[in-house]
Amino acid sequence: MQGGWHSARVRRRLGFAVCGGALVALAGVLRLWWRDAATAGVMVSAIGAFVSVAALVADVLRGDADPVPHSADQDRRRAADALAEAVREQWAAEARLRRLQDPAPLDVAWAPAERWLADHPENVRRAQALPAPRGHRIEDVTRSFAALPGRRLVVLGGPGAGKSVLAMRFVLGRLAARRPGGPVPVIFPLAGWDPRRTALRDWLAEQLAAEHRPLAAVVDGRHTLARGLLDAGLVLPVLDGFDELARPAYGEAVRRINAELDDDLPLLLTSRAEAWAKAVTEGDVLTAAEVVELQPLDPDRSGAHLERTARPLRSEDGEPCTVWTPVLRELAARPDAPAARALTTPLMVALARAVYGDTRRDPSELLDPDRFPTVEAVEEHLLGAFVPAAFADAGPSAGTDAVRRLTVLARALERRGTGRLAWWELESMLPRAVSVLAPGLLAPALLSLIVLPISIARAANELAGVEDLASVLATLAGQTLGFAFGEAFLLPSRDAPPDRRALARRTLITAAVSSLLWAGFAWADDLRFGFRFGAVTDGWVPDLFGGCLFSLLFTLFFGIAGLPRHPVPLGLPWNGGAGRAVARICGAVLLPAGLGAAGAVLAGWSGNAWTGLVGLTCAGAGAALLVSAGRRSGQDSGHPARAGRVARRFTKGAVRGTAAALLIGVTACTAAGLTAAGVTILKSGSTADLSGRTIDGWSFTERRPGLRTATTDDELRGTLLIPGNGARPIAYPEGTRPPDCAIPLLRDRRCVPFTARHTVFESRDGAVVVRMDLENRTASRSPSPTTVYAANLRSVLPEPARGWLTAGPASGVLGRCLPPLLAGGVLIGIVGGCVCGVYRALSVPSDVMRAAGPGSSLRTDRTASFTRGGMVALLVAVVCVPVVALPGDWGGLVHIGTQLWLPLGSAALALSAWGRFAVARVWLAATGRLPWRLMTFLEDAHRRGVLRQSGAGFEFRHRRLQSYLAGRGTAPEAAVPPQTTGPSRPREARNRPV
Repeated sequence: MQGGWHSARVRRRLGFAVCGGALVALAGVLRLWWRDAATAGVMVSAIGAFVSVAALVADVLRGDADPVPHSADQDRRRAADALAEAVREQWAAEARLRRLQDPAPLDVAWAPAERWLADHPENVRRAQALPAPRGHRIEDVTRSFAALPGRRLVVLGGPGAGKSVLAMRFVLGRLAARRPGGPVPVIFPLAGWDPRRTALRDWLAEQLAAEHRPLAAVVDGRHTLARGLLDAGLVLPVLDGFDELARPAYGEAVRRINAELDDDLPLLLTSRAEAWAKAVTEGDVLTAAEVVELQPLDPDRSGAHLERTARPLRSEDGEPCTVWTPVLRELAARPDAPAARALTTPLMVALARAVYGDTRRDPSELLDPDRFPTVEAVEEHLLGAFVPAAFADAGPSAGTDAVRRLTVLARALERRGTGRLAWWELESMLPRAVSVLAPGLLAPALLSLIVLPISIARAANELAGVEDLASVLATLAGQTLGFAFGEAFLLPSRDAPPDRRALARRTLITAAVSSLLWAGFAWADDLRFGFRFGAVTDGWVPDLFGGCLFSLLFTLFFGIAGLPRHPVPLGLPWNGGAGRAVARICGAVLLPAGLGAAGAVLAGWSGNAWTGLVGLTCAGAGAALLVSAGRRSGQDSGHPARAGRVARRFTKGAVRGTAAALLIGVTACTAAGLTAAGVTILKSGSTADLSGRTIDGWSFTERRPGLRTATTDDELRGTLLIPGNGARPIAYPEGTRPPDCAIPLLRDRRCVPFTARHTVFESRDGAVVVRMDLENRTASRSPSPTTVYAANLRSVLPEPARGWLTAGPASGVLGRCLPPLLAGGVLIGIVGGCVCGVYRALSVPSDVMRAAGPGSSLRTDRTASFTRGGMVALLVAVVCVPVVALPGDWGGLVHIGTQLWLPLGSAALALSAWGRFAVARVWLAATGRLPWRLMTFLEDAHRRGVLRQSGAGFEFRHRRLQSYLAGRGTAPEAAVPPQTTGPSRPREARNRPV
């Protein structure tokens, strides 16, 4: 037991104190700020966020239920036990779906393969006699494997011979005989391994961690728990489908396996006979491994199975019969018939059973010599009729639709050269342009869905301050392009913390691209009056560059955090009951607080859109936390939890992310500011002397060198943004609207219309201010002229006057452009640190050890994505509060502070695995290639036996079915001719007859 903060009594008292303080604060808010509904709503949401942070602090102080210390070996064995339960659950369910026990498994005989395909008997047996197989049945493979001293076995067989089913039954058999703490058999489809690039152990550890996320936890600072299980001999790899490797890699694959096998590492490998012969010829045999080969089914065994699985029929003579009875009699009399020879593999027997499983189809058609003159014709017929038969009870068009949709998937898998269909990889089926541009379109679409309940019109006016439709479209196009570029060049190719080389590369890319974009911005806009965030621009071209820069920042933040270019499903780090309780507390506080704030806006108690958006974000994050904390399936991980690991990961990620983002942000903004100032100076050129002249009602005078004025008595209308706290107002000409007129917590901030009867532009060495005599002096509350920023009013001046007023030293242009960008670079560093901290804290592997199916992994990643997006938005909003409250609204940073947090949350969703899947799903459904309810269709195909589940992905029942649907068929592979001499391995008596 631990004392102090870790005692249960102190933890309970801390929890009650936090909840009590929150209630007292809530009461105070409702009492003091009830008249200001906007401020009250934001404060209620802020209190909810405070309670959530307090729960996070409690996680640091509390730890995880005082776990009993265990040795590393005990931890690994506990993890192995949890893994065994998950694997048993997965493959037992798959065996039920394949009806392996309905009514009994189809036994396939086996026999020892040619001796030259295996290692020397003395290496295999190690001075022990090899046990003779009893009956040569599949069950004997498990017993023979256990009796082998080296526990290594290679199983060969032709297409459809039952190798994958044997692997499944082998795993279930070994699990049934397994004792606690023993090795766990795990199937690894070899189609995804490239032995020329990746070591076997590294690939096995990656696959194991990907399928069972708790094993991705790093236990010794370097290796994952999955690698620890492999190194400790607690995983029995079942390498399925050696023949699905690239043909040139066969020899290298065998050499890799031999080089990385320890004496105590067992292994089962399945392959086609010709592929294994090629591998042995070009490479080596598998050290200390016996090789057996599956035999074709004899007609009696396949016929008996078809009879037992068919529906009984009433016969005229009273003898039991089925639809297969007359067919099997005919085939028994004609053993050389194409149908008889086709029904010698378990795959074709299973397909025949499915196709003729009811009385609507008659298998006697297989006897027609005109339709089926060859074995290949029979096999093609069974492959083609299988899918419609599987969907026969789903409706008249269900079979046709299923064939069309599965054909699309099969062709996509064939193009990729794989048999695995993972939902997060569906984006590979999109056109290149769509997959690149989609995240940039999805992020604003999700943002619009959040803003919609608060009224799009009000939000667009208050939050964006846009001028016209062209500016909106230009900004959207720029954001899309920025997302596309950032995704391609700023996100890492794999999920790994960035090293120094990656940091330097990202810094150079960001600085170079930012400089180019700011050069275009400065060329299209007029920065001679200075730069200010949220200012009025000259046309839509600057908005295009600005949107690109804005979204480039988002991908930069997530690139620093380590979000990969092709994300994989992630979970949330809730550990056991205690971790889920913390998530429930946070969610239970955020959800009602957020709904209350949003309800105040919808009910008309508050007219400020920010209050509703903050409330909706809190409510969304709270709901996601509650859902994620309430979902639990499977067994808890055997790896013990560590106290406060979420908070520590956040702190570590935030510190590293802030340092990296500060470096990149300040460097890029400095380069961008210098570039923008340089382009502005180059644009300026020489100007005509306007002193003493009058142009379009403007009078120009130069009282002394460097002091110039432009004066007009024409009426000037517009809107005045008053930041409050005595800060200088910002004027916007008629036809434009200031952004962020009202922000909760800033009571004095407001926008008022103005009419100026007398306007003076005053320039001192190029620095221009505007003084206006206002008709309505309630805005300024002073009889003297009102001084405002000049940049937004430059459009009212004649074109020659702009250059004349801003003429001055180059240092003046630099001083007016660079400081706001440097301040923006510092803000980038702070916000980037928050994003990195949240992503690192909430993207750890889930602590639920289970056989993660495709549907469950999709739901988990979707919930985790919404949680991360909501927490990113809330935390960035909290960080931006001091920026919003900055006296004087210096440089327009208030605009940046209000614009960053919500788009960052939607960007987190768009760049997640679920976001990519959502884009792919919509595109494929809209183009008619796949159904809208894609996962429902895939799960239905799995339930009907067309697909099989492989971890969190799907595969076709057999690779031949995939090839057939893809339109290629499967041609028989060229057999390897008998060898009179063995392959060139320096072992004696290699090719001697045994």
